[in-house]
Amino acid sequence: MMKRGELCEEEEEETLFLSHSPSSPTQNSWSHYHNLFPGDSSSSSSRLSLRSPSDYSLSSYFSNGQCNGSSQFTPTTKYDHGLSLCESLLHRLNIREEEEQEFNNYSVPSFSPRRSCLSNHHQGSSGNKIHPRLRDLQGYVYLMAKDQHGCRSLQRVLEDGSSIDAMVIFNEVIPHVVELMINPFGNYLMQKLLDVCNEEQRTTIILIVTSEPGLLVRIALNPHGTRVVQRLVESIKTKKQIYLVTSALRPGFHNLAINVNGNHVIQRCLQCLITQDNKFIFEDATRFCIDIATHQHGCCVLQKCVAYSTGQQREKLITQISRNSLFLAQHPYGNYAVQFIIEMRDFQATAMVLARLKGHYVELSMQKFSSHLVERCLTHCAESRPQIVLELISVSRFDLLIQDPYANFVIQAALSVTEGSLHAYLIEVIRPHSNLRRNPYCKGIFSRNLTRK
Repeated sequence: MMKRGELCEEEEEETLFLSHSPSSPTQNSWSHYHNLFPGDSSSSSSRLSLRSPSDYSLSSYFSNGQCNGSSQFTPTTKYDHGLSLCESLLHRLNIREEEEQEFNNYSVPSFSPRRSCLSNHHQGSSGNKIHPRLRDLQGYVYLMAKDQHGCRSLQRVLEDGSSIDAMVIFNEVIPHVVELMINPFGNYLMQKLLDVCNEEQRTTIILIVTSEPGLLVRIALNPHGTRVVQRLVESIKTKKQIYLVTSALRPGFHNLAINVNGNHVIQRCLQCLITQDNKFIFEDATRFCIDIATHQHGCCVLQKCVAYSTGQQREKLITQISRNSLFLAQHPYGNYAVQFIIEMRDFQATAMVLARLKGHYVELSMQKFSSHLVERCLTHCAESRPQIVLELISVSRFDLLIQDPYANFVIQAALSVTEGSLHAYLIEVIRPHSNLRRNPYCKGIFSRNLTRK
């Protein structure tokens, strides 16, 4: 009787499985079980069994992912000629599983394809076996990763399998990491692999994608690759990993910040990394403040930079935005950065913005984008309301102001937030123009709820 902890010959062969190439002529212990199943012998042609990739030339048997009926993969009645490569592999494995299940009803127990390859229920000569499905697919993982159905099957193996299952998949996809990251289907497998792999494997992936200058940035700009890079940022833990990733992203900050895909990578860094690790983001955000603030995607990144920054980094960002607040206020995207500063209700930051806007409230109120900022100033800056209202009512043609498509909303906001004598003074200026109450832009101003307060 074999003692606990000792490996039999078959188990010793299994431990060497991962080191063998798919094309190696060495026979492993799985062939013993493989020959037990009816129809799986080499002399039988009624069933299909996967062979080593070296036995086939994929380029000659497959064209555009479709099987060539004249190849050795010629299907039986259970196989559809229209199936893709990965579908055919999975179809044949399903046949194998049915045979295994039928055989197990009358013979020794076998592994369930959805169980871990290190099952606690199968010890002795059956222990420490590689997942049968994964064993049969060795050599085809890379091809399956680029197929919709194959990729999903590999993800299920990673979810339900053990660390050895993950290692088998890892060893086969690691030479193709960059290609799979930007692949429409392979990127999902890479995301799942980053979730389950150990720190050493994760570091290996990081070393590959950061080995070439600009490579990680190009992946992050890709619509599929950006998802993997975001997941990578979420998963990095060690100082070495963080240093490698941030150092690779820094040269491309400007391009990432204004890119529809890349901006999400910068935002994920702000969310997942500590302030010190994001120092390069705050520095470059200050440096490229105007370019980023006036961009559709960059304005969102700039607001997040202000929100996550602290101390001197935040002061520098706010100062840079405040200095250009008059210009940004009139920009379709830049006005959001100034509004964000106002809504922070930071007294010092708000005072810097108001100092730049003082004396320009009338012209700002009559523009589409800046009128929103004036409304925010009235709503959030009680100390600035008298200044804003006095500028508005001192205009020579006040009737033009209340008929303006944008300024009329500013007047309505002033009526809503002012009180006491300031509110009464505003009403007195508006009342002489009551003949304009039917004007489509004046209806809100002359409504009873606003004028009676």
